[in-house]
Amino acid sequence: MDGVIFKQVGQYAICCIENLSSELKAALRDNLAQICHGADLAGRNMAMFKYRATLNAFWDRYSTKDLNTRIGMLGELLAHIIILKKFDSFNVISPFFNMEEKHIRKGFDIILYEPASNEVWITEVKSGGAGKKTSCAATKILLSKARDDLKGRLAESEMNHWLNAMNAAQNSINGKAHYKESVLQILNMEGEKAYDETAAASDNNVVLVSALFNDPTKKVEEMTIAGFTESLLAKPLFKKILVLSLQKGTLQKLEEFLRIEAGR
Repeated sequence: MDGVIFKQVGQYAICCIENLSSELKAALRDNLAQICHGADLAGRNMAMFKYRATLNAFWDRYSTKDLNTRIGMLGELLAHIIILKKFDSFNVISPFFNMEEKHIRKGFDIILYEPASNEVWITEVKSGGAGKKTSCAATKILLSKARDDLKGRLAESEMNHWLNAMNAAQNSINGKAHYKESVLQILNMEGEKAYDETAAASDNNVVLVSALFNDPTKKVEEMTIAGFTESLLAKPLFKKILVLSLQKGTLQKLEEFLRIEAGR
């Protein structure tokens, strides 16, 4: 993809978005409805689930939030796009929009399904700037926060996380997809563990994503991501892991693109 440098090695990947290219803008236009509503609703021939209405709904949610929430929303949006375009082994089975209110999703950020293994992957996205830190230091902090948040949440006796996940999958997966019942069964099993107070983070596959908004000439070094991944693999915190480092210059150009597209 023009303007995007991507490299995957084993259980980690590094992606630097050097500019908001025409190809990346096209990817946003082509996939925004699916990202926000899920494949099932986006596949229906209804105006409310098409690009223009979805874009307006996104902007209505985005423009009313504080800066930290806006950074998180754009980081998660970029994570959706890169996963859709670069990780062919995964299907995204959760929508970006929270159906109950004009906000981003509660519970788990993104839920993925891997058909080849018949497994679900829980994804946590942490977004932010570098401030006075280096890109490497800031990225490591974001990834550590993602790790710690999922470690705690996946071990909680909290059924709502899994009920929300099941509802998201139910609404997102196309009704004709052969794996829909399998996904719901997997999520239901994890919900049962939460109810029985036997939930453990080590039972789950996770994707940890850092979305850093910082000068792309100050790139995150591969050895930072490789080292973080190696240290994580050495500990039995999760069943399987994938680490994704995203980096984009500022959020202003992406925000401006969405604002202009929405006609605001």
